[in-house]
Amino acid sequence: MRLGRDKWVATGAIAVLAILAGVIAALVLDAQQAGIETREDFRRREVQQLADSLDTRIQEAYGSLAGLYGAPGTWRLVPGDPTDLERLKPADPSASAGALLLDTSGTIVNGSLLRDPGVIGRTYEADGIELALRGEPTILGVREGLTTTDQVIAIATPILAADGVLAGVHLLESAVSPDSAFAAEVAQLDSEDGGAYTYVDQAGMATASSEASRLGKDTEFPDDALRPGFHRIEGTVYASADVPSARWRLVFDQPRDDFEGDLTGPVRSALFVLLAAVVVAGSISVVALLRRLQNAREEQRRLLDIASAREEFTSIVSHELRTPVAGLLGFLQTTVDHWDEMTDAERRQAVGRAQQNADRLQQLTVDVLDTTGMESGQLDLDQEALDLGAVVEDAAATAREVHPGREVTVERDGEVVVDADAVRLRQVLANLVDNAAKSSPPGSPIELTVRSVDGSAEVAVRDHGTGIAADDRERVFEKFVRGRAGLTRGSGLGLYLSRQIVEAHGGTIWVADPEGPGALVVFRLPRANGRGR
Repeated sequence: MRLGRDKWVATGAIAVLAILAGVIAALVLDAQQAGIETREDFRRREVQQLADSLDTRIQEAYGSLAGLYGAPGTWRLVPGDPTDLERLKPADPSASAGALLLDTSGTIVNGSLLRDPGVIGRTYEADGIELALRGEPTILGVREGLTTTDQVIAIATPILAADGVLAGVHLLESAVSPDSAFAAEVAQLDSEDGGAYTYVDQAGMATASSEASRLGKDTEFPDDALRPGFHRIEGTVYASADVPSARWRLVFDQPRDDFEGDLTGPVRSALFVLLAAVVVAGSISVVALLRRLQNAREEQRRLLDIASAREEFTSIVSHELRTPVAGLLGFLQTTVDHWDEMTDAERRQAVGRAQQNADRLQQLTVDVLDTTGMESGQLDLDQEALDLGAVVEDAAATAREVHPGREVTVERDGEVVVDADAVRLRQVLANLVDNAAKSSPPGSPIELTVRSVDGSAEVAVRDHGTGIAADDRERVFEKFVRGRAGLTRGSGLGLYLSRQIVEAHGGTIWVADPEGPGALVVFRLPRANGRGR
């Protein structure tokens, strides 16, 4: 009887262990599937973001090219016209591809760097040219170049007559080769785990790819792989998104085993260990599988963090890098194209505006590099005894030059000496004053105060603008946070860098309560051996 009872107990124990193993196995497989789905969603969103970013850039390029090449009366459009030919020549003498002019019937009337001048008078044939001849800017598909031996894509810009009616089309050929700027940019997207990013035209030809061997060739992607979204087709995964303004698609492809390998491999091992653990002890199985579940959750969290960081970085590139670069190129291109027609004052103004955009781009670059250096513990300080009031006076004078018409005042409480790095202190003050200027009306003053408080040196920067909400007063010192109401400019790194620099000096920085509207940012530094008032 006892033997029978022991058998039932043993059977029950085995059944319990088997059920427990089955439940845990189901949870592991579910976590694995959730991890795979998260990765699929991340890749789909990433491809969509890249496609949307390129679509925006192309639309902006259409607008710029329309102003340069499509304005009424820009071209004579007479076959072989020397004036048109001179304007078609590339500004860069080392350019490998040139440009063409077509009349309203699609006939080639002129071109620079032509391999065969005999093409003038022939009809230009390419997929999409009919769109340009209807007045719609477009990018033509991959084809043999007329101005270079490489395969090319061509940007077609409609040309208007003086009465606003279509007069012709300007074609700018661009080589489809690893040496092109766009191909080099896409090559940087190369995935370490075997995935590839490829832009394809309407005919399925690769216009750019992280795999250089695909350039200018038929990708032979399945039709279903070109539909927007995420797809699994015959052992390969695809994520696709449209670039409507170019009539292109961006396709990410990767072998399915590589895409899922680091998720499915460990889970298979875990299940094998689980079956062995059922024989030995259920407790060991539970611990091992719970660890696997935790790893799966960590993987999901990591992928979500990566997606969030990519979105944040894309936003900064779109809003903070694209604007000064576009402005810099625009003013320089205008100056180069119209140098002889411009007066000295107009040239100086155009170059000055270009310099302003270059300065803005440089400052963003410095902020990003400083952020990277500080996070890796590479903030070096060249400290010396300084009169903090004099440093603030210098920063105020610079601010008046940067923000003409803005009243920037300084109130000093005698000499306040600190041991500090003058360059880094000026960087902090420039960030605080720049934030104050951006978030306050143009005519309102910015007030700087320097004084000695409780054995420390204190600097306060006050503006009369939108202020900082109480809930945001600590958050504004985080990276990429722009906490001012209505403030959309800036990288969101200024206050973060300021806090890092102040704290590296042994000080503190915070947002205080101002008396009245506006914002008040204060930082304190230790005084130099009690020197100064």
